[in-house]
Amino acid sequence: MTNYPNSKKIAEPFHDWIHNKIIKDGMLYLSNNPLPTNSIYVITLNGYNNEEANDFNYLFRLCLKLVYYQPTLISNTAELIPNLITTKPTWNSFKNVRTVSKNEINSETFNKVIEYFKILSNSNKKFSALNEIYKITEIDDVLLELLCLYSFIEGFWHNQKGNSDIIKSLDSMLKQDYAPGNDNKKVREKIKTTIKNLNGKFRNSKLNDMRHILAHGIYKQHEESWSKEQWSTLNKQRNLLIELVIESLVNREK
Repeated sequence: MTNYPNSKKIAEPFHDWIHNKIIKDGMLYLSNNPLPTNSIYVITLNGYNNEEANDFNYLFRLCLKLVYYQPTLISNTAELIPNLITTKPTWNSFKNVRTVSKNEINSETFNKVIEYFKILSNSNKKFSALNEIYKITEIDDVLLELLCLYSFIEGFWHNQKGNSDIIKSLDSMLKQDYAPGNDNKKVREKIKTTIKNLNGKFRNSKLNDMRHILAHGIYKQHEESWSKEQWSTLNKQRNLLIELVIESLVNREK
């Protein structure tokens, strides 16, 4: 993994590939797209056959997306074939967004990408639930994203007969997949307390209150008067729920 400044130091043919095939050509198609010089480049040195390549590309891009969710743009993969034109990264789908991921590209978060890849590569599933979560993070409206996240949690972890209940589903997610076992009880309680405190910034310090505010349209009466602190609180809750859901879904595959 290398960034633009460090890519100048890497050996050929990757130096030429990044600078002349990606950076130089990418500059020709900038318009409102992100600068390729601000990108991080992930290089794999081992080859693989066509079938393995499809699986690798799908799974590795998914793991990158799950760790560096919107607004990080994950390009299509490109294969280095000497003396041939290579596939250029796609910059066109990037857009200016209001919601910002707090996850920086560093050794700690990239190690999480590798951890996810190792876990998911041992599964035969297609990970539709994980893809659904990433689609939710692309909505770029924190209220809709929160509502979708609560809806997903309530439905996915509804393990009983009868009507679903967000409190029971949240509890099931935390107990079954996020932090199972008696030794993690304090972890689960701390998370629930955090959600309650975040909800208390708006109305009631209850675990299900934000879900009710969003699902029943109560927010339409108050959103114009919400302070910057309250909007920041919404983003904190969005990021927390995304992390909880992704970690829980990945843990199911361990």
